[in-house]
Amino acid sequence: MKISTFLTDGETKSLDFSLESLRNLDLSLPTLNFSHHFSEQSFLEDAERTEAVITWRFEECWYHQFPQLKTVYTPAAGHEWIKRDPLGQVSIIHGTFHGTILAESLIGALLFMNRRMPAMIKNHRDRNWDRNLQSQTRLLKDQTLIIIGYGNIARTCTSALRPMVARIIGVKRSSDGEGTFQTSQLPNLLPHADHVVLLLPGTTETDRFMNSDLLALMKNGSYIYNFGRGNSLLAEDLLPAMEYLGGAFLDVTEEEPLPPHSALWSHENIFITPHSSCICDDYSKLYIDELIHNLTL
Repeated sequence: MKISTFLTDGETKSLDFSLESLRNLDLSLPTLNFSHHFSEQSFLEDAERTEAVITWRFEECWYHQFPQLKTVYTPAAGHEWIKRDPLGQVSIIHGTFHGTILAESLIGALLFMNRRMPAMIKNHRDRNWDRNLQSQTRLLKDQTLIIIGYGNIARTCTSALRPMVARIIGVKRSSDGEGTFQTSQLPNLLPHADHVVLLLPGTTETDRFMNSDLLALMKNGSYIYNFGRGNSLLAEDLLPAMEYLGGAFLDVTEEEPLPPHSALWSHENIFITPHSSCICDDYSKLYIDELIHNLTL
């Protein structure tokens, strides 16, 4: 089988697959014919005989240039960068390894916000020895966490968090009979949550999902986290809610990169990371290992 790879990312080092990391595919799967590309031009010039591609992005207009194409593999968990085949003949297989990485990021964010570390950073910056800032914090073992968008990544997060948190509630569009709740039940669930985590995909169905009405149901002093996509929680809804929320941790925002003039940057109880919750040195290895497994099935 002829397989072309195109896994370059000029912005983020850990997402830019090196030739050395890709060589593991050649060594582990010697019966397959891999062709590694580091430019769009080279990738497209090799299209005619390619039966499968491994890539960060694939445009709709490219499909007609790949007459033998059967499968598109991508590390991405989100569906934004791989456009669907207009003829519906090419399958798309997304990476499923992100849960382990994101679980660590979520644990870090929960501890960071719950222990009021944004205030402690300011305390440090001001050289202020205030030992009372954390006096009203509560242990996670006595708190309730809701995860909205309860898929594979959320389940991995739940497994990691279960020893630390009293109660974890999974919420998804339709219940699967495994103890999860439907999104329609959120009005009854949100008033009891200490932490609300969004892991929603970036689709039109999730546009402004966590709107002002739902935010108003969260209890005073609770925290919200967005590790899904920025379209589900907008600044115009979040900022007024910060009058009663304990804080917000945003790994994704409605506009990326977030402009320097955004009011989100300046709010003392909002902490922002640049869509980096799954960025780590292990990223390429985890995906290559998953690929090797998938390609040997």
